[in-house]
Amino acid sequence: MSTEDFDQFHWMLDMVQHIDMGLIVLDRDFHIQMWNGFMIHHSGKHAKDVQNRSLFEVFPEINAPWFRAKSQPVFELRCRSFIVWQQRPYLFRCRHVRPITGQLPFMYQNITMHPMANTRGEVNHMFISIQDVTNEALASQSPKVTTSS
Repeated sequence: MSTEDFDQFHWMLDMVQHIDMGLIVLDRDFHIQMWNGFMIHHSGKHAKDVQNRSLFEVFPEINAPWFRAKSQPVFELRCRSFIVWQQRPYLFRCRHVRPITGQLPFMYQNITMHPMANTRGEVNHMFISIQDVTNEALASQSPKVTTSS
């Protein structure tokens, strides 16, 4: 591996850990393989404490049969699957840490589940991206202010 390739690999790892979005990798048995810095910060669970553990053990509030069914197209059809906050306010009960909306009991989330193919084209893992949409959810729930002339 060249120095340039190594630098780019290092940059990619740094981006994954510091992006303002949760990133999780799960295997077909729903064991957590990767947990980024966003998830550490918002869930309060450190990567070393969740790695190789069942998602349903770490987050018992997730309905396992529902989530397995929601994930099936990712593994079987190799397509993305979505969970939007209007459907379900959150998948992972995480604290919301923004100062203005900090009084909320949880973070509203949009979730995308992505297939991850290995070098043989098999999908044995998926990654989940978690987007904090609390501000958007609050704005849509707030009463609309109208002005009259």
